Amino acid sequence: MEVMANWIMMHEHPFTICEEGFIYMKKTAISGYDKISRKTAKDDCMIIYDREKNKLKEVLKSVTRISLTTDLWKSQNQNIEYMVITGYFVDNELSLQKRVLSFVHVPPPRRGVDIADAMHKCLKDWEIENKVFTVSVDNASYNVVCLKKYLSRNRKLVCSSKMFQVRCCAHILNLLVQDEISIIEPIIENVRGCKEHQS
Repeated sequence: MEVMANWIMMHEHPFTICEEGFIYMKKTAISGYDKISRKTAKDDCMIIYDREKNKLKEVLKSVTRISLTTDLWKSQNQNIEYMVITGYFVDNELSLQKRVLSFVHVPPPRRGVDIADAMHKCLKDWEIENKVFTVSVDNASYNVVCLKKYLSRNRKLVCSSKMFQVRCCAHILNLLVQDEISIIEPIIENVRGCKEHQS
């Protein structure tokens, strides 16, 4: 049931949705509906994932340069830290493409060495370790360590790696705004206080 698997992934439903009220709804709407277990739904999702991954691997074989962004964040629900690596490249039709290449759990502490290893595994898995043009990261210190570790492993970088590391403009801008807001925070609180007294 590939349609069900696509629906689950598209809306980020848990696999257990196949075994809940959804069954009643489907049986009511479609008389010949066969129940699908969460294991079957998971297996179908993995089949689709593997198929799409192989398609992307074929596309990446023809790509000469790929730029990456990487970011780490913590899930509030699970209290687990994740790293996402996104690739940007120009395809054969000269269209800019963006693909998530890796989304992995990075156990604490966030050390640059661990992040470099996760990045290296991702690039090796996609067979693009010698095609990286630039990497955009935020200004966290572990990213500096990560990129130095990556640079020590890979000597085939463009422009002698001078353009390899690109600081994330959005992160820099966010830091500037937060810094300015901290200066005017007492004024903001006074304005909020005035508004509460008026109501």
